[in-house]
Amino acid sequence: MSSIIVPKALDPGATIAFISPSARLNDQYPAAVLRATAVLKGRGYNVREFYNKDIGIQSSIINRISELRAACLDTKVSAIICTVGGPSFTELLPGLIADTDLHNIIRANPKIVLGASESVDDETLPLAFCIKHLFRAIADREPIGDVSRSPTYAHKHPSWFHDPASIHKTELVPTPGWIWLRPGKAQGRLFGGCLSVMARLNGVRQIVPDWRGRIIFFETATGEKFGSGNPIDRVKAGIADLIAQGVFEDAAGLVVGRPFGYDSTKQREKYISVIKGLLCDGPLSKKEFPILFNVDVGHTTPMVTLPFDALAILDSEKDQFAVQESGVV
Repeated sequence: MSSIIVPKALDPGATIAFISPSARLNDQYPAAVLRATAVLKGRGYNVREFYNKDIGIQSSIINRISELRAACLDTKVSAIICTVGGPSFTELLPGLIADTDLHNIIRANPKIVLGASESVDDETLPLAFCIKHLFRAIADREPIGDVSRSPTYAHKHPSWFHDPASIHKTELVPTPGWIWLRPGKAQGRLFGGCLSVMARLNGVRQIVPDWRGRIIFFETATGEKFGSGNPIDRVKAGIADLIAQGVFEDAAGLVVGRPFGYDSTKQREKYISVIKGLLCDGPLSKKEFPILFNVDVGHTTPMVTLPFDALAILDSEKDQFAVQESGVV
């Protein structure tokens, strides 16, 4: 496993950069960007947005690389936040992999980088939960400890997805809670992300992750139809891809985020049956690593922020998922 690069904690008054290295939604949802900026400025931080209008595919690739590079090179920037996720970040990888000067700069002066799979709703409770656990991960030098659980969640997209100017509060429903799909106890370093992206990363030989001994976490994207969850056949295919690539051969444990669009008991059972059928039955049943389902990560609101490479534990007997190290120094 490669050496871990740990950035400095976000200090009061620091500068945070907004970038969009995949989907380009800043100009479509300016009100949402302004609200996010206001939240951070209200906590005393400075915010800079790195965004240039695209005029084509190659223009977009050049823009996104230059924006990311500029944010990394700016000595006043302490943290970089991706404003939204999306499927097209791999377009940047050939350029970024070849940019050895940038690699050296990042190693010499690492910054906090926050990925994104879903944007935060503006309802008071979800926003407060997200902000609390975001800064717990990037501004607190103490270990996160037990991962928190929100008592409610938003089962629909925020209203501004279909009306950019809307500030209508999203309906909240009770959270079903954690479900241990396989019991056990494990310790390992956290690594993972969106299921479809994880499978794609294993196809880029220069950056194939080392999955050995990890507590892996994954979550699934929304479906192509507005308001829908990721189709169950794609979920099954994504997990099968990771199995075929050997990701779970030496896994210490698995954490699965609450899947968007799977809100009824019947829908959740369908999702769970795929995980059990592929990971708890058949050859991988002998691995016996614990599997925890329905954690507040990924395409869900609200969510906790998990630090990559931080040491974590899973313990079904204690009903515990805890991060034992800080993600910053």
